[in-house]
Amino acid sequence: MVLTREKGEQFTGLILLTGEDAQGLSNALFQALSPFSVSVIDLDQIIINKRLILTVQILLNPAHQVAIEEDLEALAVSTNVDIASVFSYSAALTPRPRCTTLSITSPKLHPRTLATLTGEIKKLGGNIESLERTGLEPIEIALHISGIDALVLQGALQQISVESDVTIAVA
Repeated sequence: MVLTREKGEQFTGLILLTGEDAQGLSNALFQALSPFSVSVIDLDQIIINKRLILTVQILLNPAHQVAIEEDLEALAVSTNVDIASVFSYSAALTPRPRCTTLSITSPKLHPRTLATLTGEIKKLGGNIESLERTGLEPIEIALHISGIDALVLQGALQQISVESDVTIAVA
């Protein structure tokens, strides 16, 4: 299998499947990819309000791209979902960075509060690697942040917690 073009580059495909969540959609995608000599190298899935967003990055032989795209198109039609894909040479994956977890709890979370928090993270040079809702009543959000020391982050966000109706914890 030809995977590299230049030193450190791999031929990859990024697949995005979206649609109404239904049992078996992940299985259908992996079944569609199974006949090919590919490796899954990254994936993530979220479901919000019964809507599925599934992303999968694969390592593949460039000669298989057209056949995979055709099978993905057939899968989209048969399962009534949207599938987009991008194939290209790209740098090899690197390990995920170590993260500090920022937990936010609020009876009502306003976008302004999130804008203030994320703005402070940006100002400090941090990057939000992922975020997720972890609780509902009250709303609880976890942000996984790289590039900032936990104590620095906690100190910088203390004032935001005081000014808004949120509880902030850094771990």
